[in-house]
Amino acid sequence: MDIFLFLIYKDTKMFLMITLVVVFSICLHEFFHAWAALKFGDTTAADRGHLTLNPLKQMGPMSIIMFLLLGFAWGAVPVNPAVLRARNRHAPAIVALAGPATNFGLFLIGFFFFGFLGTRIWNLIENEAAGMTILELFLLLGVYNLFLCIFNLLPIPGLDGWNALTEYVPRLRNVHSEFAKGVTIFLIFLLFFLADDIFALSREVMFFAPDLLSAEHGEQQEQESSPVSSEGRTGELPGVDVSAKTIKNNESPLEILAEGAIFTGLPN
Repeated sequence: MDIFLFLIYKDTKMFLMITLVVVFSICLHEFFHAWAALKFGDTTAADRGHLTLNPLKQMGPMSIIMFLLLGFAWGAVPVNPAVLRARNRHAPAIVALAGPATNFGLFLIGFFFFGFLGTRIWNLIENEAAGMTILELFLLLGVYNLFLCIFNLLPIPGLDGWNALTEYVPRLRNVHSEFAKGVTIFLIFLLFFLADDIFALSREVMFFAPDLLSAEHGEQQEQESSPVSSEGRTGELPGVDVSAKTIKNNESPLEILAEGAIFTGLPN
């Protein structure tokens, strides 16, 4: 595995886009954990300064260092489940799911703009390099956040899906410690095997966006037999092709480093 920071020498633009998307997504994920907890009367996260997008607070120095070295990052927000349960039986689960819901919202933004601009941006921006960068940024936003959403919903200890599940199956909190440790280790190994498949699914969903949101526009372009401008552009989707190549040329998310295991679980 390469050092993620070295990507800055190989492809500075991609390094900056990945860093921006990952850091922003994790920080916003944790912000809405804290915000949801505050709405249900738990001020623990708010009192400790987690109503912010500051990576030093939401991720912490160690997470940032691990991200730069291995592309492996996480975030954490402290909550008090007892306070949440006293206010509303469903509050702890809602707070736990607020993070994945945030990632799903960011995925929808990426999906819409990547799909909508896939065939139109070339008519909006004359500079093809700028248009390509915009498409790649929305593609990364969608891919990463769908990955994070699915990833964090997995019923694995330490992740949001597990924290929500234990609110409705309380006996899971009382599993024998040694057994729980063994199950947790097994699930973590399973998680790394599943990471590639989850990421591949996220990519395929995003590549479907231009077909879905640009269908009508594409049909109009297919009817045109001549270029749409004097610069020789046609009705193809150059942005989608190149963006797809940018992502698909990587054999696995763990080899892309930042597209790997990004833990944003909500600890009890």
